[in-house]
Amino acid sequence: MAKIDTVGQYESLRREIEAGNLRPVYILMGEEPFYPERLCGLIMEKALQPHERDFNQTVLYGADTTADEIISVCERYPMMAERTLVVVREAQALKKPESLSIYLDHISPTTVLVLLFSGKNMDKRTSFYKKASRSCVIFESAKIREEAMPRWIESWFQALGRSIEPQGALLLAEYAGNDLRKISVEADKLLKAIPESQSVVTAEDIEQNVGISREFNTGELTAALASGDADKAFRTAWFFGESPRQYPLQMTLGFLFFFFSKVEMIHAVMLRDRLSPKDAAAKAGVYYSYAGPYLAAVRRYSLSKTMRVISWIRECDWLSKSNSSGNASEKDLLTGLIGKILSL
Repeated sequence: MAKIDTVGQYESLRREIEAGNLRPVYILMGEEPFYPERLCGLIMEKALQPHERDFNQTVLYGADTTADEIISVCERYPMMAERTLVVVREAQALKKPESLSIYLDHISPTTVLVLLFSGKNMDKRTSFYKKASRSCVIFESAKIREEAMPRWIESWFQALGRSIEPQGALLLAEYAGNDLRKISVEADKLLKAIPESQSVVTAEDIEQNVGISREFNTGELTAALASGDADKAFRTAWFFGESPRQYPLQMTLGFLFFFFSKVEMIHAVMLRDRLSPKDAAAKAGVYYSYAGPYLAAVRRYSLSKTMRVISWIRECDWLSKSNSSGNASEKDLLTGLIGKILSL
C-alpha cells in the first residue's frame, strides 16, 4: 500500500483553495480529522462571500439527511451568487451513500459539494468510491505516528512563522500525543502569549503557558535511563508518583515501551545492515535532532538487555492491571521498574 503524504496533499489543496480554484466535489476523510476539518473550513470561507451565504450555503449532517435530499440541494441554482455550497458533515453516518452515484453522473457546474467524514474513511470497496475517485477530489488524512510528532510540531510552528526548540517540541508531543487539534490550540495560545518579536518558542515558554514541567517529564525520564543518571530517574519517578492524574502509570509505561522498542529496532537495523548507530537510528525513523537519548541507550543497553527491559515494562503493565501487585502503589511499581532497568 502506498504511503499517504497527508501534509503534502493538504498543502497542495490549501494553496489551490486559497487561490479560489474550487472543484465541484470534495470527499474529505481519514483517521486524523484535523486536516479534513481545516480544508472544509477553508472551502466554506472561500466558496462564498459573507453576504451570499444565507441563500447559497447549506450544511447538512449525515445522520439527519438522505442522498436524495443532498442531490436535491445540489441541483438548486445559486441566488445572486456564482455558486452554491453544500457541506455534509459526519458523512460516515449517511445511509446508502451509494445513492449519491447518480449525482456524479451529472454534477452541477454551479455547486461545490463537500462530504466530510469525521475520523473515518469512506468504504473504498463501494462502487460510489470507485466512481468518485475518477471525478472528485478525495483527500485522505492518515494519523501522524507518535515518533514523528516532534518533527510535525516543528513544521507546524514554521508554517505559523515561528520556530520551536527541539525540547519544546518534545514537551508538546508528550502533552498532546498525536492529537493535532490539541497541539494547534496550544500553539495559538503560545503565540498570543509570547512577544511578536520572539522568533523561537522555548521549552520555558511551554512550561509557563501550557503547564508542562521541563524537569519532570517522560522525555527527561528516558534520557536519564539512557545515560544511567539514577538520581534524576528516581526523582522523576517520584514526581510522577506524586502526580498520578497528570502522569498516570499507563501513560508513562507507554512512553517507556515506545522508547525501548525503538532502541531495539536500532539494534536490529545495526545487525542486519551493518550500519553505525547514527545511521541505523535514521533508518529506524529517529530524526537526528532527537536521536541523542536513543543513541545513548543503544550504547548502554545491548540488544539482549533492551529485550529484558521491554519484558519488565510489560510485566509492570500487567501488575498494574491485576491483583498481583499486592499493596504496591503506582509509584512503587514505577520506581521498582526504574531500579531494575538501572541495575543492568
